[in-house]
Amino acid sequence: MTIKVAMVGNTILNVGAAMSGDLALGGHDVRFALWDDQRECLEAIRSAGGITLTPPASQTLSGRNGLGTPRILTDDPAEAVAGADLVVMDVQAIELEERAAKLIPHLENGQVLYVSTHGYWPGLRLAAALRSADRAGVTVLEGMAPNLSAQRAGAEITSYFIRREVPVAAFPANRAADAMRFLPLITASAEQRRSVIETNFENINLLVHPAMALLNVGYFDRAEAAGDPVSFYGTGNTVHAGRLAEALDAERPEVCAAFGVRFRSLVDHIHQLYGGAGDTVHDAVTESPVYQKIGSLPADIWRTWMGADVPLAHVPFVLLAESVGLSVPLHRGLVDIVDALLGCTSWQDGLTLERLGLAGMSPERIQAYVETGTSEASSC
Repeated sequence: MTIKVAMVGNTILNVGAAMSGDLALGGHDVRFALWDDQRECLEAIRSAGGITLTPPASQTLSGRNGLGTPRILTDDPAEAVAGADLVVMDVQAIELEERAAKLIPHLENGQVLYVSTHGYWPGLRLAAALRSADRAGVTVLEGMAPNLSAQRAGAEITSYFIRREVPVAAFPANRAADAMRFLPLITASAEQRRSVIETNFENINLLVHPAMALLNVGYFDRAEAAGDPVSFYGTGNTVHAGRLAEALDAERPEVCAAFGVRFRSLVDHIHQLYGGAGDTVHDAVTESPVYQKIGSLPADIWRTWMGADVPLAHVPFVLLAESVGLSVPLHRGLVDIVDALLGCTSWQDGLTLERLGLAGMSPERIQAYVETGTSEASSC
């Protein structure tokens, strides 16, 4: 099956450019739209006549290297999405509403929108805007980016790692059967989840980042002062960081059960997505070839990650847990401590239940809403 796919945006991880070149090499009708602040990427691709995917071909979905040429390359999202079967957004989680506000008026009811983030509740965050624009017929697929990341030099792209068994859910869930048919074209393999509650409670960044970030602040500060990079998943992966991650993970099973979704441990999550072995979080990260190949990162990367993970993942997890009378003190404490370190106010500025459209709902009402997406379900 060949499709018309609109790729919108290209973040610092270059997933949008990598997917555009890969899909074009696979014979699909690709329309690649970049935002005004991504013009350097746009002009580089125009000058080169397309996107060149460099080896290894094993990290491409098409199984090919070489020049992939989008049929449309534009700075106008309307031009890209017109008549597309599938629209994919490569967007930083913190920018979702701002970017989507410029895209939603051009979407067409019946289209599928894949939001390429690591969770962060995109389906529910966009629901009200889609309804207001009379685009409630757009199905939002939310899942991890199919590419872990890619390096870009002008119009040359080297893909780092193609994820397998990517967890994906649809909002609303009752449209999943039709929407999921596109997944074999944009992922190496995917696993359908029951609802967006499940994909967001399994957000890998919610699970992996916080303990290593929090327990290594001194290491990161010293490296930043010296102008050095850090080994987040190497030096930062200490035994006690692993133990804290496991303690945070132990607060999830009851919350998952309360909202009718399955629990899968962080250790199992790492094994499935990134390979390796190990019975503890520390050992699973240590033995994962993907994590160990990541190498050096900027010393302030923890601030960037916590600036998204805490308000967009931990805050809604805590608020949903407490809405059903469950205490998750480690997650709540993490929010308070990181806010103190970064000078943030995540309880006010993060993803509150009001922002997700879930305020005042019982677990049963929430499950009905994510299943149907209708106002009738949310007010029953």
